[in-house]
Amino acid sequence: MPVNALALISVISFLLSFIYIGSSTAFDAIIALSAFGLHVSYICPIFFFMIWKIRGKAEMGPFSLGKWGLLINLLSLGYLLYVVMWMPFPTILPVTAANMNYAGPVFLVILFGALLDWAISGRKRFEVPITPTSVEY
Repeated sequence: MPVNALALISVISFLLSFIYIGSSTAFDAIIALSAFGLHVSYICPIFFFMIWKIRGKAEMGPFSLGKWGLLINLLSLGYLLYVVMWMPFPTILPVTAANMNYAGPVFLVILFGALLDWAISGRKRFEVPITPTSVEY
């Protein structure tokens, strides 16, 4: 049983709850940023899998949605783009420093930092993972 991992997650969650005591805006920004990042991270795999499927290069695994797969992927991509477009907007008008949604600006800073790291040295130290040629299900 992964007791160390569970203990670490419990301690981190407990410590993050103290942020709410200090500033609910900071806590809301952390929650919004994690939800925003999660939604953004789903866009690329769905989009590229759709392209591979349209080109006929996708190898299907043991589970497939059949003829509905492309439509479901297209609908999920549309939903994600809609959510990602509206999620960083503030929820209360007029916008002040106390009720501003900082998820968008913080995400952009993290994205530009990651792109800068990639341009400087990340592409040199990245190694493509090697996958086995035959997979048994």
